Amino acid sequence: MDNLSGKLQKLFKGNKENKVEEEYPVRPVSVEEVRRGIQNLANSLPMGVSIRSFIKHDHSVDFELLKPVLKAVPDRKFYMSKETFEVFEDAETPKTMDQVQLAVDQYIKANGELPVVQGDPTHKVSYFLIKDYLRVKPSFDLYLDEKDHLVMLEPNGEK
Repeated sequence: MDNLSGKLQKLFKGNKENKVEEEYPVRPVSVEEVRRGIQNLANSLPMGVSIRSFIKHDHSVDFELLKPVLKAVPDRKFYMSKETFEVFEDAETPKTMDQVQLAVDQYIKANGELPVVQGDPTHKVSYFLIKDYLRVKPSFDLYLDEKDHLVMLEPNGEK
């Protein structure tokens, strides 16, 4: 367990050395359950603690803090975007979304406008416009939320 995870556990469990850690069953958990669990726990995070605390270096979700919320240990890994905080079952989607989100942010800062395909009502990200900020062109389309400028898998936040 890394140092940050240990500190967060102390915040939520208290600092009792003799406390017995509760065991949770390993079971199938849906993406939606993981999303709800993260949202519930995020709502109770102390000020200054980010949802990023749940994301390991490889984008996998750290379930140490989520076990009590889910009342289970997931039987497989889930992955999370460090920029948009969306949860996925595959590792590549959140990594790609993070790369595109960073490129979008850089483009907006440099040009003062959204890098979307002109005239596209879905606000599809224009990989042509952000090509100078991308290492590799993604193999799937992403869309931009007009209000918060976050990239999404589905147009207008539809899932």
